[in-house]
Amino acid sequence: MPQLFYGHILSEGVRIQYYRTGGQKPPIILLHGLSDNALCWNRLPLVLEVEFDVIMLDARGHGSSGLDARGASPLVQAQDVCVLIESLQLHRPILIGHSMGAETAALTAARLPKMVRGVVLEDPPWQESSGADEARREKKLADWRAWLNDLKQKSLDEIIAEGKGDNPLWDESEFFQWAKAKQQVKLEALDWIVQPQPDWREIVRQIACPGLILTGEPALGAVLTPPVIQQVQKLWPKSKTVRIATAGHNVHREAYMNYLREVAAFIKRLGK
Repeated sequence: MPQLFYGHILSEGVRIQYYRTGGQKPPIILLHGLSDNALCWNRLPLVLEVEFDVIMLDARGHGSSGLDARGASPLVQAQDVCVLIESLQLHRPILIGHSMGAETAALTAARLPKMVRGVVLEDPPWQESSGADEARREKKLADWRAWLNDLKQKSLDEIIAEGKGDNPLWDESEFFQWAKAKQQVKLEALDWIVQPQPDWREIVRQIACPGLILTGEPALGAVLTPPVIQQVQKLWPKSKTVRIATAGHNVHREAYMNYLREVAAFIKRLGK
């Protein structure tokens, strides 16, 4: 990017870092997934910044953002985005989120129905059972902590090498920031996995703006299943879901050109 500014807001005393391309352009806010950071969006801001003021947020406990005793629950993260919109005086931003960030984007849109222009949700963590089994979530948290603890003992080059081995479909440019994010993220931020998750059905009922949901194949690791997609479409008539068969959970990394094509078409449909 020709220019990338950075700054921070204070959300109830917690420092939340953001990066911004700037300019007198319509705003787009990018919200990353669990254990990533703002700069993990990699190539997408390069395309968007031609026509948009792109703001990328380090979620609580990730990147250079702080964390307090409240943790990084979905509701707290949505409040951070609301504070960002108010603090930067962003007029009707588009929200784009991946996984954890998709949950944050959806909650923000539900909370600010007249202030969000549109949302793109990349494989949000919505499952048929809204109250996931507590033991299963604790097991998932333990697995994530063990994985991240192991990575934190390694050098940046070793983390990059592991990432390349595990993700052969990703572009070479993805791995540096992905690895850097693993060094930065606080283990406590992983508690998002076991913190109260609002019922996604109630969230989508409250979203007034148009939405695009991008997902991959469950067999390749995507979270969204056909029954969940059917329910979302009934509850949120202004939404459209696109399943990209070659991707799993990381659609923007595993099928970048298809992802970009769908996002560009959605933004065009929103109009100016």
